[in-house]
Amino acid sequence: MDDLTQNILISGIGGQGVVLAGRIISLAAFESGMDIKTSEVHGMSQRGGSVTTHIRFGRKIFSPLIPEKSATAILSFDIYETLRYAGSFANKNTIIISSYDGKTPAWTSKTKNDTIANNFTDIYSIASLLKDNFKSLTLLDDKRIAENLGNVKVSNIILIGALSVFTDIKEEIWLKIIKTNVPEKTADLNIKAFMKGRASL
Repeated sequence: MDDLTQNILISGIGGQGVVLAGRIISLAAFESGMDIKTSEVHGMSQRGGSVTTHIRFGRKIFSPLIPEKSATAILSFDIYETLRYAGSFANKNTIIISSYDGKTPAWTSKTKNDTIANNFTDIYSIASLLKDNFKSLTLLDDKRIAENLGNVKVSNIILIGALSVFTDIKEEIWLKIIKTNVPEKTADLNIKAFMKGRASL
């Protein structure tokens, strides 16, 4: 990502670590000497509601909200949320890093005759649709990687690691920010998860 202003949209559902990811990315950019603006939108997380964070950083940022079709990158912890937001915020150059996994959201119907439900509750169909429309898309099996590391909760850090490859932020800054923003007893595990994400591309 080499534009003067970077616009990163993070999306997921409650409990997936969207807010923590936003803090880590924002602090890493700040540590690199950039101006930062962020905005968080919280849904009904106890009902699987959507949670998003807008992060904008560069030499001078005036607004925290990413304009439509202007995301430099989308980092998504749920493939359904990738589908939900890519159409509004992505353009042909947008880098999309997404989990291949997802939970059927509350906004889809469960009736057999509902064409929306039929089209948007099949992860494989969603993956195919996203691949056809967004060429700079990376889908990661982050949950499996995290389980192999011993804790599925670090899947968000794996995806941050993948995103970090596309930034100009130095690796040592990422590692410093992660260490100081996760519980001390999980720091080593989170660092391993981050490095797994960086190595996955």
